[in-house]
Amino acid sequence: MSYINKSVSINGTEKDFIKAFANELTSADNRITCETDIDAEFANEDSSHIITIIFDVSNCYKIKLIRAVAINRATYQYNIQTVVNNVDKSSASLYFLSTMKTVTDIATRTFNFMLISNDNAIAILFGGYNRTLPNTYDYNLISYHEQDFNIIACGTNTIASKSEFIRTDENHKGEIYKTTNRLLYSRDENVEIIESKPLVQNNIVVHDMKSVYDCSNVLAGNILIIDSNKYFAIDSNTLIKIKE
Repeated sequence: MSYINKSVSINGTEKDFIKAFANELTSADNRITCETDIDAEFANEDSSHIITIIFDVSNCYKIKLIRAVAINRATYQYNIQTVVNNVDKSSASLYFLSTMKTVTDIATRTFNFMLISNDNAIAILFGGYNRTLPNTYDYNLISYHEQDFNIIACGTNTIASKSEFIRTDENHKGEIYKTTNRLLYSRDENVEIIESKPLVQNNIVVHDMKSVYDCSNVLAGNILIIDSNKYFAIDSNTLIKIKE
């Protein structure tokens, strides 16, 4: 499935909750894998240890969930961060409940995420217990994957798909691409794609992304049906085709 709007809510310990969340995220797309032995991470007896759960996405970038405080202290949040070309990018807080709880307390903790993907693109919105996606969220990212061309954009207060994309493949690692060349469309009775234009370019190269379309003034968060295909509006200008 390439369109998932999931609320992960578990009554148990913090380890139970994080394991459940990791399982749901990795199950949502097989390009996402968990690098961390979660049982071992929570078994660390160093009182100053900060629990960190690392996910790899298509061998192109990583997502970190970092506990807000050391393991022996009470907390109600994790920080989420993207690591691009071994550089930590902006981070945001994900709150899993409204009151402080220690790691071993039995409580209901909740994270939310939305994932929209196809063969070439992955977009994820992350939200804490009090978020209703896609209307409100705490962290978002979008990445594009093609042979020898991989780019990623992420953001907290910014919409990732309107931000700078960073290239992660070995040949051109670190190159910056920007969104450009708005796609025209007809807004009559049905939305109709008129022409697919490149979504990203840098100073030298224009790249035509497959199954991602740059539009003008669509309603973010909606699913559009165009020629029997489903598209999700990541933002007010960008559609990503939902893989059937």
